[in-house]
Amino acid sequence: MPGRESHDRAVIAAVADAADRALTLWAGGRTQVRQWEKEPGHPVCEADMEIDMMLRTSLSALDPDAGWLSEETADTVHRLDLSRVWVVDPIDGTRDYLRGRPGWAVSVALIEDGEVKLGILAAPARNELWVARAGQGAVRNGISLVASRRGVFAGARVPAD
Repeated sequence: MPGRESHDRAVIAAVADAADRALTLWAGGRTQVRQWEKEPGHPVCEADMEIDMMLRTSLSALDPDAGWLSEETADTVHRLDLSRVWVVDPIDGTRDYLRGRPGWAVSVALIEDGEVKLGILAAPARNELWVARAGQGAVRNGISLVASRRGVFAGARVPAD
C-alpha cells in the first residue's frame, strides 16, 4: 500500500467521483432511478447499487487486501480475518435521495485493526466534503472542525421520519 497521505488522497478522490455520479443520477432532486424495499420500510435504489459497485471497484484497486462491508452488499465472514476493512454506505440517506432532499451523502470509512483510520462523507447536493483522519481531526470543505464545549442547546430539535 502506498504512503498514508497519498493513499488517503486517492480514497478521497474515489469517494468524490462516486458522489459526483450519485449527484448526476439524483438530477437536482428529480431522481428517476428504480427503487424497491430491501425489507419493509428500508428503501434501496439503483443509485445505491451503482455507487456501491463503483466504490468497491475503486477502493479494492487502491487496497486489494482490505475487506468489504457495505449496506448494499451481502456480508461474508471473510472480512473478519482481515486487518483492514472498508465500511460503506453508498447512499447514506436513501429516503432523502429518493424524495429529492439534499440530506444524503456517500459514506466511506477505512477500519484498521478495529480502529477507524479514515472517514469520508461526500454530500454533493450540499457541496460538502467531510474528512476525518485518526489522530488528525476532521475537516469540512478543508476547514478544521472543533467540537463545542456547550452542554445545553436550548430549542434544539432532532428531526425524524
